[in-house]
Amino acid sequence: MTHEKVFERKDGSQVKVSVWLYVHQSQCNWGYVIFVKEAGTERWFDPFSDRDYILRIVTPKYSKGMEMDTFDNYVTKKEILQTKMELWNMIKPS
Repeated sequence: MTHEKVFERKDGSQVKVSVWLYVHQSQCNWGYVIFVKEAGTERWFDPFSDRDYILRIVTPKYSKGMEMDTFDNYVTKKEILQTKMELWNMIKPS
């Protein structure tokens, strides 16, 4: 089961959090992925694999040191939890 939620940023960009819950060998596991839409565009992209975005934004931003781009740069743990809870409320047993 999956669920998506879009969060607006002050600069007009948006971040879409897609979460899923899956069961394997009687164990429940959560997963999530994020997509970004820059202000003034209609294209959603993965900020970790979109070559244009990485070369245009990420590379100059981290050119001064060995920093890594992480999910924390795009979405908060609270926003991920909020999306997970919305999915849980849709599927939880009565």
